[in-house]
Amino acid sequence: MEKGFDFREQLSVMARERLESSSIGEIIELAARHRALSFGAGEPSAELFPKNAIREAVAEAFAEKDVWGYYHDDFGYLPLREWICERMGKDGMAPSWVQPEHILLTNGGGEGVSLVSEALIDPGSVVLVESPTYVESLLTFRKQGAVCVPVPSDDEGIIPSELERIASAVRPRFLYTIPNFQNPSGRTIPEERRVQILEILRKLDFPMLEDDPYHYLSYDAVPPTSFLKLTGNDYRVVHCNSFSKTIAPGLRVGWLVVPPPLKKALHHLRVSAGLGRPTVIQAGIWRYLSGIDFLSRIEELCKNYRERRDAMMDGIKRFLNPLGIRASQPAGGFFIWCESPDSRDIHSFARYSVEEHGIAIIPGQSFFPKGDKRGDWAFRLSYAKVTAEQVEEGMQRLVRAWESYPAARATSGF
Repeated sequence: MEKGFDFREQLSVMARERLESSSIGEIIELAARHRALSFGAGEPSAELFPKNAIREAVAEAFAEKDVWGYYHDDFGYLPLREWICERMGKDGMAPSWVQPEHILLTNGGGEGVSLVSEALIDPGSVVLVESPTYVESLLTFRKQGAVCVPVPSDDEGIIPSELERIASAVRPRFLYTIPNFQNPSGRTIPEERRVQILEILRKLDFPMLEDDPYHYLSYDAVPPTSFLKLTGNDYRVVHCNSFSKTIAPGLRVGWLVVPPPLKKALHHLRVSAGLGRPTVIQAGIWRYLSGIDFLSRIEELCKNYRERRDAMMDGIKRFLNPLGIRASQPAGGFFIWCESPDSRDIHSFARYSVEEHGIAIIPGQSFFPKGDKRGDWAFRLSYAKVTAEQVEEGMQRLVRAWESYPAARATSGF
């Protein structure tokens, strides 16, 4: 049989050296193959999607003549951008300079992170990230050629003194943070610390990418003021957000708040990446949002996810704490960060727990830059897609896996 063309000499440096598979994807794929109960899925629960209302809204949007051709504004459907701008203003998330012209609609929050990366990163650029941080953003930064440098964090997020020490030494392009109910740690940076962090950014003169998709999923109190709002007219913060958690992830609509100095660059990047995004979906989301009480929708979501969080925290207290596993309670979002009392290889344990006991967790190594060992004995749990009954069963499976793993590793090579 004739050998096919292998593209080996044609692959770019990026494709050869910087692209990596997601370790989260590996565990999710294993969980699906083994039909395991998953504490790993970091996505909203499908039964909470407003499916019928979205179907009706998108059907109405198809009646608009502007949705069938190229939309005239490269930043996206203007009525939805106006709605976002008004909502962020009402909720104290944006300073007064933010207008619809500064809202760029994206293909989910991930495209927002990617566009900012393309605008700000050259090969070898240093990007400061929380330790731990969201794995997909790490992959995006690495794809652009960034060197990701972790900043130590505690239960209140980035430690300001560590940020100043590290930033003074490495001249970063920007700091990346998920300030509210962080993925994977569940941590929220309190407002006093946010002010300290911004003071360091001003002192050392570098910007921030604030990724805030969990902002509205706050279960115990109103989240602290956004970095975007706190920075005022400084233009130092690029804010990224998404409707994936509040409506549905499959619609793939997010947004960036673009400071005026970045508008030209991001406009060119948006055009070079394709002539707009599906206008009919953006128009459908606007029609849906215009026909509901958004804060009531948020209240409904928070009620459901609060119950799931409380069920998992109760399960951790009853099943995992007696094993010496430490976890702190998140005030919102989807995630709980757990730390092991021993030095077991969590990645191998995660594979074992899926394959032999039918329960999926995400190993902590996924959320740190290469070479950082702080995730070796930690793992992430998600309660977003599991009921209280599933939490009970899943915790029992996890305990059985935890207690049997040392013997299994010795005999089977896990």
